[in-house]
Amino acid sequence: MKNRYIVHIILCLFAFAQLNAQEVSTDSINTLNDEAFGLARSFSFGKALSYSYIAIQHATNNEDDGALAYSYYTLAFTYKRMQYVDKAKKYYEKSLKIHKELGNKRQVVFIYHDLVRMMMNQENYREAHDYLKTGYAIAKSTRKVEDVLILDWGKIALLQAEKRYKSVLKLVSEVEERVKLSTDEKIFFVARMNYLEFTKGDAYYNLDDFENAQTFLEKHINNEYVHVNDLATSYKQLAEIYKSKGEIDKEKEAILKYQENLKKGLDKDRSSLQEELLANYSLTKDQMKLDVLEEKNYQKSIIVNRFKVVLAIIVLLLLGCIFLGALIIKAIYKKIKSNKLLRIKYNKLEEAKLKAEMTSKTKSNFFSMMSHELRTPLYAVTGITHLLLEENPRTSQKQYLKSLKFSGDHLLSLVNNILQANKLEDNTITIGASTFNLKANIDNIIKSFDLLIKDRENELNIAYDTEIPELLVGDSLKISQILINLISNAIKFTKKGTIRLSVEKVDETDEDVQLHFCVQDTGIGIPKEKQEKVFEMFSQNHDAVNEEYQGSGLGLSIVKKLLEVYNSDIQLESKENVGTTFTFDIRFPKATENIDPNIEVHIDDVDFSHLKMLVVDDNKINQMLTKKILSTKKITSDIVTSGAEAIEIVKNNHYDLILMDIHMPEMDGYEATTAIRKFNKEVPIIAFTAVSLDDSLPKIINSGMNDMIIKPFEATQLFALIHKYM
Repeated sequence: MKNRYIVHIILCLFAFAQLNAQEVSTDSINTLNDEAFGLARSFSFGKALSYSYIAIQHATNNEDDGALAYSYYTLAFTYKRMQYVDKAKKYYEKSLKIHKELGNKRQVVFIYHDLVRMMMNQENYREAHDYLKTGYAIAKSTRKVEDVLILDWGKIALLQAEKRYKSVLKLVSEVEERVKLSTDEKIFFVARMNYLEFTKGDAYYNLDDFENAQTFLEKHINNEYVHVNDLATSYKQLAEIYKSKGEIDKEKEAILKYQENLKKGLDKDRSSLQEELLANYSLTKDQMKLDVLEEKNYQKSIIVNRFKVVLAIIVLLLLGCIFLGALIIKAIYKKIKSNKLLRIKYNKLEEAKLKAEMTSKTKSNFFSMMSHELRTPLYAVTGITHLLLEENPRTSQKQYLKSLKFSGDHLLSLVNNILQANKLEDNTITIGASTFNLKANIDNIIKSFDLLIKDRENELNIAYDTEIPELLVGDSLKISQILINLISNAIKFTKKGTIRLSVEKVDETDEDVQLHFCVQDTGIGIPKEKQEKVFEMFSQNHDAVNEEYQGSGLGLSIVKKLLEVYNSDIQLESKENVGTTFTFDIRFPKATENIDPNIEVHIDDVDFSHLKMLVVDDNKINQMLTKKILSTKKITSDIVTSGAEAIEIVKNNHYDLILMDIHMPEMDGYEATTAIRKFNKEVPIIAFTAVSLDDSLPKIINSGMNDMIIKPFEATQLFALIHKYM
């Protein structure tokens, strides 16, 4: 025994001598920790603390994080064996922190296992389970069954301590499967399975299931590689089982075996404790050394870290200054060199921007003017045709007049499509929101196609859902344009066939209603390879040489883009020589109940004869035509040709309503309305214009006008609008 003490003293002296020498290898530090670990297991705590002290000192001097983490772990294990829980926990956490930073998951799992055991011994079961949960999460992340098994042994012990023996049996079944998957040596496999058999026997014993307990405990005492303390426990429990069964001989034999194994364990522990007592180590002194060492290391690390930080900052500042100086010099040089180029490019960009803005403005003004110039004569053509048809012409003349009206309507549709296509391309289209009767709109649209339907020998059927609210809110002109293009397209490509328009309610809330539109024909159909292209601008379904089907190629493109503005999409189904179906959905807000549905008023029943109106228009034909249309309802009207004349005549006369043209020389309709509103805010002023609604609506509202009607128009539209303001 004295020789052993001499060896320990020599090792300690040698280790202390190396403290101020050159770096000690990691293997040497690990050897010290291994020796300390073994000493702690054999209750030689003083020697274990001394070795740990030396190992920590060397690991710190070497800045070896791995060795330092192992040294802290060994020290924590020693304190755990000494029942110094707080100190053990402190050094476990130090080791845990370093191992996590190094990514040593196996070592992290070992530490959590020890923490579980230590908390269990303190009957702090809640904290033990917390450690167990965290440890399992890390162990499972490694995908190694051996890592999970490390925590399994701790969990078994914890459940036993909590006397949850049914849970122990369930866990043992899971652990047995993991042991079978383990790749460790056979001796470990046998030892683990033997321990699990002992655990089962112990669990059954504590559950008073003596039959199963006897089976597993008898197997355990006959196995190899079993722990002496486990053997003692097995024999003690078997003695109780034999006693309960009245098997006296077996009971006596089991008690003897229990006492033998208990004595072996006690003798071993007593020997180790005697050696520790004979060593006469001062644990308090060793702990003070460790505390002083840690404080010195902590202060040293602070100084070193501060020095490193300051040095790094100085170096970075110097490098930054050098780099920044170089960048500044380079930037100044580049700036001087490139400023001139940038100025030239900027001037070119400004010039290009101004040109683009001028081009856009010129284009917008051109289309606005074209809209006015095209619609103004069309108003004369369609208006005069309407008046002639109202004057009961001869049968031979009526056919010519209907043809003239159809041609005018067709030309108007083409003009509208061209102007609308431009607006859609520029993304300047807007959706209006006014109350309208969809059924009435559709009826008017169908009437406009009477002549073309007869000419193509087609039949047009309408299916309108009666549950659709009478009044909706939306842009009736845009809806009409969509339906006109689709129906016109169906008529053009169908001869001696059937065309069907259906409108169905598919959803309704308190605020709005969703309608499903379907336009179907039995015409020539669209080839499959051309179906994707029919919505492109200027696209033609058939070759240009086939004059029967020629058109502008704008209709379907406009339909698709208008529906996109409504957040809708058009669907196409077509088969050659069978027919084509277009469908789409639009959600409309419902008109409130207190809105007066003036659009439903039968104009023929209204008396307009008491009205006196002022027509402001610079076009002689339009003056004549408008006066004639008004006279059909016996409305008295005055005519002026400019905005200035309108201001003067309104000052001196009373009018029930004013029709105000927009484009006029000297003073346009906006200026004239603004001037009139300064002295007369009551008289309704209706914009009487050939400019499209999207171009003029904001200006019309801002100038003080009440409403607008776009030329050309149906006479019934004009009278309905007049009635609205009577």
